[in-house]
Amino acid sequence: MTVTRPGACEICSAFWVTGLGRAETIGSSDGFMAEIRRCRNCGAYWEVGAFSLPRVISRAQAEVELPDLEALERDLGIAFPEPPDLPSRG
Repeated sequence: MTVTRPGACEICSAFWVTGLGRAETIGSSDGFMAEIRRCRNCGAYWEVGAFSLPRVISRAQAEVELPDLEALERDLGIAFPEPPDLPSRG
């Protein structure tokens, strides 16, 4: 049984345990010392930090970390699905 991360699917959540279903690397953010990845299955954005655990982030946060996000995604030529909504922090 795989526990999904909020805002992500079972496939990309399981990668960090199984090594299967790796999200596509969109680019690296030197300022945030992280890679931004995106799941082909559900469209979730992942921040994979040099000194932190992988976490699901919003598209808006991905754009902060990679200002050229749209061009980088277009250059990959992958039709990603719309990312799931992230739960609001209360």
